[in-house]
Amino acid sequence: MRPALARSLAFIPVLLLLASCSALGTHDAGSSPSAVPSPGSSTATVPAAPTVVSVLGDSHSGFPYSWYRLSVGDSLVPGTSPGVLSSHPGRTSVELRAWVGEATARGGVVLVQAGTNDILRDGSPPAAAAGGVELLVRDVLARHVRPILVSVPPSAAHPASTVQLNAILRAWAAVHAVPWLDVTTSVTAPDGTWLPGLSSDGVHANEAGGALMALAVRDQLPGLLRR
Repeated sequence: MRPALARSLAFIPVLLLLASCSALGTHDAGSSPSAVPSPGSSTATVPAAPTVVSVLGDSHSGFPYSWYRLSVGDSLVPGTSPGVLSSHPGRTSVELRAWVGEATARGGVVLVQAGTNDILRDGSPPAAAAGGVELLVRDVLARHVRPILVSVPPSAAHPASTVQLNAILRAWAAVHAVPWLDVTTSVTAPDGTWLPGLSSDGVHANEAGGALMALAVRDQLPGLLRR
């Protein structure tokens, strides 16, 4: 064999070895495994905490078959948890201001329903009753808690006045960007009284009436909380 050819053949194993190492290096660089996330670096979405929903009102919110008890109170409204049931039978809107601190103690949202006793007990005209309810809502806002204004139930004794009160309150809520929760349209007759079979005393909802009002809460409240 010629010396020059012998020297050339001697380099072939070295070249093959270098080529193999180069190929392995290229392969490793292009196919390194993805990093496995550590247990503490999960990107899963953490569910939002439920909104605490309290209520401030007269007997309508605390009656055995009340719209609050049969909805938020029974944990039937998605995304909410029951808060403070600050229900004070016979109290007017002005008198209920004494319990604003109690109703707002847990933050979240406070459902405000008042004005019925202003009309039934004190004989206040709807505009005066509405003024007291508006002050109650402002008191809740002053505590840095979000209020939602709730319609008042129909009345066998003063149907026209309660219809007018709701109209005033609803218009005021719209102007002041306060959410309005209508729990009474579904139980109110055209003349402002209770629909037949929904109240046993002409003032409070019975079980059937409370169930319809609670259904209105379950339908409307989740949307109001998203605003």
